[in-house]
Amino acid sequence: MTEKELILAVFNKTFHDRIPWFADLSYLYGSMETKNTLPDNFKGECGYLEFHKELGAGICFYAPYPWELKYPDEISMWVTNGNNLRTTRYSTPVGEISCTEQYLPDTFSWSITKHYVNTIEDLRVMKYICRHAKYKENYSEFSRISTLWGDHGLAAAIPVIPSSPLQKLLTRWAGVENTIFLHMDYEDEFKDILCEIEEAELPVFDIIANSPCQYVEFAENLSSEITGTNFFREFNLPHYRKRNDLLHSAGKFTGIHIDGTLKPCLSMLSECGFDAAEAVTPYPVGDIRISDLRKEAGKDLIIWGGLPGAMFSPLYSEADFIQHMEEILQEFSDDPLFILGVADQVPPDGLISRVRLVREMLG
Repeated sequence: MTEKELILAVFNKTFHDRIPWFADLSYLYGSMETKNTLPDNFKGECGYLEFHKELGAGICFYAPYPWELKYPDEISMWVTNGNNLRTTRYSTPVGEISCTEQYLPDTFSWSITKHYVNTIEDLRVMKYICRHAKYKENYSEFSRISTLWGDHGLAAAIPVIPSSPLQKLLTRWAGVENTIFLHMDYEDEFKDILCEIEEAELPVFDIIANSPCQYVEFAENLSSEITGTNFFREFNLPHYRKRNDLLHSAGKFTGIHIDGTLKPCLSMLSECGFDAAEAVTPYPVGDIRISDLRKEAGKDLIIWGGLPGAMFSPLYSEADFIQHMEEILQEFSDDPLFILGVADQVPPDGLISRVRLVREMLG
């Protein structure tokens, strides 16, 4: 079976002859580009595919969005860069907001130093931006990459990031502290604004529902100790249920990126309507042992992950990595609802030899 046939067999709950292995190698790949250590045969779109083929992993991330976003003339957005700082500003008739990020060269990543939303006035500006955003389909670019990847991959369609308005605030727009204070101080307006943002982004899901994609990934960066049970049940669960119902009615499979701690949110994902939990991170990085993952996830949810990204780093020994892989194979070799994946990405210091080793151990 091809890599694409394998992963679709898991989603369709039909026979497959081995465990699918789909890894997010984009972080490692991007760091090699920055360091100018990427071999010429791996450069460009075709090279990105060959990178996955060479290392023996199926490819799922990241195809172009099947949608495009545009703002009307009354909303201006611009970005300034300098001294490893990047500031993104929005100007609207109801006010301005900005976010500042600092580049961290040691980790090839950006860290938010100032959030867009720090006050209720900022949240009102963000609501205005979301309500006036315009979306249109971008099927041609998505389909082009899906065709390029062919039988070696399954191009994931990704909605707005994150999909849930609550997760936007927690992980991108406001941070944990600001989000909690806004909810406590302006509870009714907070709820109303989140509902309006959710409604404003429905066109994205309509576009995806009518797209040629087969799988939709909710890039939520969900971590249980951040979102918590009460917030999840009040804001996320009904949102996910509605979106999943729409996408399932259009014949799509859906998954959610849960790359942090797993208890208790993992156990609630089936109730949300998801087919898969992607980037599932077990102990020793996460909070659930491999042997307890299926019990926590429930019998119907696809578990996609199992290999913490940190274990590809030299910080863990080769023996530790092999032992972890052996535990996964022992636990999931007969589980038809399991996709082996990195939880959540192979890091910049990840050892390519270990990515190859996964394929060798899978056979």
